[in-house]
Amino acid sequence: MKRIALAGLLTAILAGPQALAEDEVERYDPLFTPAPQARLATQGKLVGLEQVNGNFYAVGALGTVVKYYADGDWVQRDIPTSVLLTAVHAVDQEHLWAVGHEGVILQSTDGGVTWEFRMDGLQLLEMEYEWLQEREAYFEDAIAETDDEYEREDLEFQLDELMFHIGGAEIQFEVGPTKPFLDVLFLNRDIGLVVGAYGTILRTTDGGDTWSINTDAIDNPVGYHPNKLVLAADGTLVLVGEAGLLARSDDQGETFEMLDSPYHGSLFGALYDQQNQLWVYGLRGNVFVSDNDGETFTDVQVNTRYNLNSGTVLADGRVVLVGHSGVIVVIDPDTLESTLYSHETNSPLSGVRESAENTLILVGRAGVQTFQLPARIGH
Repeated sequence: MKRIALAGLLTAILAGPQALAEDEVERYDPLFTPAPQARLATQGKLVGLEQVNGNFYAVGALGTVVKYYADGDWVQRDIPTSVLLTAVHAVDQEHLWAVGHEGVILQSTDGGVTWEFRMDGLQLLEMEYEWLQEREAYFEDAIAETDDEYEREDLEFQLDELMFHIGGAEIQFEVGPTKPFLDVLFLNRDIGLVVGAYGTILRTTDGGDTWSINTDAIDNPVGYHPNKLVLAADGTLVLVGEAGLLARSDDQGETFEMLDSPYHGSLFGALYDQQNQLWVYGLRGNVFVSDNDGETFTDVQVNTRYNLNSGTVLADGRVVLVGHSGVIVVIDPDTLESTLYSHETNSPLSGVRESAENTLILVGRAGVQTFQLPARIGH
């Protein structure tokens, strides 16, 4: 019998009744308040960073989206919301996606010049409420059809739990949208996934025209937060998150297989290197690498206990991870030897890319920063 992931997801779903008319719903700020234009936008809090060819895109607080052009200028773009944006992803140089708090999904189809809503928190509440109703019908039908006493008892228990959360849905609807999305990844222009707090997974197969709730594609009944999606060259998807959450999909995100995690604290990020090794990293400087798509892992010692939030692979093959207190860890993927650096700001870093040979573009609490690394010995 298929058990759905209720406990964590429904803590945050709690949508409102469909019968409430749209004009009775207050349009909550900052959800529908356009992002303010700021002269020093690149010096404010930035959370996500993406690179396409010579262009960079950074997103962060108050709906900020800034684009770095290859000629050397950062330009803030007009955004229809001022919620905190948490991640940005490029499908190609024209098609980009960004996600953030209060159920926001944004898309650009002109290289990040203009952006539009593809979902907002009110739409998310309605969609999740429908999802709850579908589950209610599923349990009622399953209870009516089963002749197994123990199965019926289990189904009735789950239905009682579901009804408890549905009963609280109206309260959340009055409060308004609150759920943050944490990452977005598209396999191509059509198929994409968005993950959010309390185990939420959304999936689209038509370029964001419609979305389906895919939360029960993963065995995550507690509702641990999924933090990061990463795509291998062969199309394998890996998801990491809170409490060592680690899962893999071989069918474009329709279903996920839970993997044995090398660590039971939070994993904040993952990446594949040039050798197709999978790296996962997170809380307290924990880093692990796998050469078999997550079946087994090797513990990588990096000599820091600071949280590691983001990573990238340099053109010369080295792996770079960044995190709290400006920490920058550079790892040789062949020897697994690491070198520790610290940015002069000592402020938390949440994004990193290579802008030129051995030159890093960084984003974090202090905005956009740069850092020059020494060349890799022997390369």
